[in-house]
Amino acid sequence: MRSLTSSRLSPNRRAVRLGALAALAALEPLSACGTGHGERTIAGTRPSTARVPIQLDGHFDDWTGVPVWSEARASSGPLLAAWATDDAQWWYVSFSVRDSVSHSAMPGTLHLLIDADDSTQTGGTVFDDAVGLAGVDVALDLSRSDKTQGNGVGAGAALRTVSRTGLGAYRSAYDLDVVALPTWSDTRFELRIARGGALDGFGRFERAVRARLVFESTGGAVTALPAARYAFATPLDTRARSRLVSAIPSKANGSVRVAQWNVSEGSFRSPGNHAKLLAAVQPDVILLDEAYAETSDATLTEFFAREELAALGRWRFVYSRTGGRQHSVVATRDRDLQPAASMVRVEYPAGVLDSVRATVPGPVQQLFDIEARAQLSSTGAWITIDGIETLFVPLDLQSGGFFRNAQDQLRVLQSRAIRAAVQRERSSRATRGALVIGGDFNAIGSYESIYTLQHGLDLDDSDLALSDASRLGERTLVTWTDPTVGQFLPGRLDLTLYSDAVFARTGGFTFSSADLTPAFAASLGLTPETSEHAADHLIVVTDLRRRR
Repeated sequence: MRSLTSSRLSPNRRAVRLGALAALAALEPLSACGTGHGERTIAGTRPSTARVPIQLDGHFDDWTGVPVWSEARASSGPLLAAWATDDAQWWYVSFSVRDSVSHSAMPGTLHLLIDADDSTQTGGTVFDDAVGLAGVDVALDLSRSDKTQGNGVGAGAALRTVSRTGLGAYRSAYDLDVVALPTWSDTRFELRIARGGALDGFGRFERAVRARLVFESTGGAVTALPAARYAFATPLDTRARSRLVSAIPSKANGSVRVAQWNVSEGSFRSPGNHAKLLAAVQPDVILLDEAYAETSDATLTEFFAREELAALGRWRFVYSRTGGRQHSVVATRDRDLQPAASMVRVEYPAGVLDSVRATVPGPVQQLFDIEARAQLSSTGAWITIDGIETLFVPLDLQSGGFFRNAQDQLRVLQSRAIRAAVQRERSSRATRGALVIGGDFNAIGSYESIYTLQHGLDLDDSDLALSDASRLGERTLVTWTDPTVGQFLPGRLDLTLYSDAVFARTGGFTFSSADLTPAFAASLGLTPETSEHAADHLIVVTDLRRRR
């Protein structure tokens, strides 16, 4: 795969290398802070000081002015610095590393060790000599070492209790509503942890904590940032963490609402909940991915004729003829829709899968054999938006894996093939046309698959814009969540790219019925659990209007 440089990625991307995480040397004797000696105490930003609430979006502009909480004292090792701030419900921690990694899949495990009650007399002693932090109560493991993906790469995240007898059993990071972004590889991350603790009292942070970030490589080498104490600025609020909403944001005058959703293949076979959820956000254009194998004109006609959707208007649609068991769909109401003639079937260039297939182990080659039969889950349709011919492209890229492994490389091949199909389709028309691409990018390794479908594809040859759609009632860009499994943190997997040379984004949000008040959900024919029963992905909404 070709290498990337920082100038070719989004503003907070750097060159992607893993070498520094694979061979670690200890920063210094780690017992220096064993009883708190030498620790730095940072107080949270005081309420009297104006501050921007932290938005878990992976951009970090809202961290400007937040002081460094802990910083490496030597140049070796992958961990560089950490920052911390808080509000009444959350403790926010950001950390930077020397080379790009994915927080969920590293060649080792990053431990955030926390003395939750700021007392060395409670908690465990297992870390006293090992990492120089006494009284640890909670361990948050990123890239957990008990779940590996090959080559010593960890998988997912988990919490563990710490007691006098040692580390306790793994428990779900959802117990403390942990979120970390970005989901793809980067050199800086931000995460939040609920201060109110779990239902059994585990992980409650009130006045202050002592903590340390420690990285243990697959080979057993250990490096760490200095231990530090953090005093919370805001009194703990033990009320409900989520701010439930009682209205769906309305779109601005003249805007077109685009709703993009991974409908979770199997559950879409009984799509009653899907119709209700889509109708609730009142979209003008719908992009679906992961529609089941038998998707047809008949099944989609029946779907869009459901009472909730039919009440919005007359629907027209196209769907992919490739994709195997997972198809993609473009639909619009009360507008003309023209299928993209060259994208009825979206296929790989001849032989391109073999370039990677030959480099992976035999059992993994089956993944490429399946892909060769299924081809790409993507299609295209032209819809005129305020006089602008616009090509809408849904997609579903390969899931799973880690940086530069077989799945990650396949995502890049998929995005390149879709890019080539888009370029052929646009060049076949008298006017190039604007572009909206939406779907499940599954970018949990490199950023390259996203960048491939951004770079230079706008009408002025600039990059397509990435729509930031916050979850209702939340300050995160999470689009996927699955607490029933719990191994992987909520992530940002579903993205919408658009031509901002001609369209202004006038609004947007990520929608789950879990974020609605029960009364409001009932008024829409929903319950707070409807989204959970329909899909593990959430609906991503983007409102666009022609620039004046």
